[in-house]
Amino acid sequence: MKLLPTVAIAFTTILASNLLVSCGGRAKMERCKFVEIEAAEFEVELGDLDAEGGEVEMVCGDKIVDVPWNQFKRELRIDPQRYANNLEGFKREVSCLINERSREKVVFCSRPEFGDEFVALKFNYDD
Repeated sequence: MKLLPTVAIAFTTILASNLLVSCGGRAKMERCKFVEIEAAEFEVELGDLDAEGGEVEMVCGDKIVDVPWNQFKRELRIDPQRYANNLEGFKREVSCLINERSREKVVFCSRPEFGDEFVALKFNYDD
């Protein structure tokens, strides 16, 4: 009976290794640097109203990305608006990484109380 858990662990390890090889190798994780907590913007032009929610701008590897506030609120239970004038305080509360080799538009963020558990937050490229 003790052989079954050992076989399951070996199978899982082999499967994970094969997935990494088939996906082009290991992930190249880069730390993101917070640049600015951007407030919501409203632009009004003749016949057009453009509303953009608040975003957290960061540099991740060679990319400049914007993560909407609602991603932080929903996934990390933190409101960036509270840190609009305190970027250093926000940096103490959240850390983010990006997989430079991935084509997905996500960053992986965590809070100190989450330990090593990261959540994926969707981003847009800075415009």
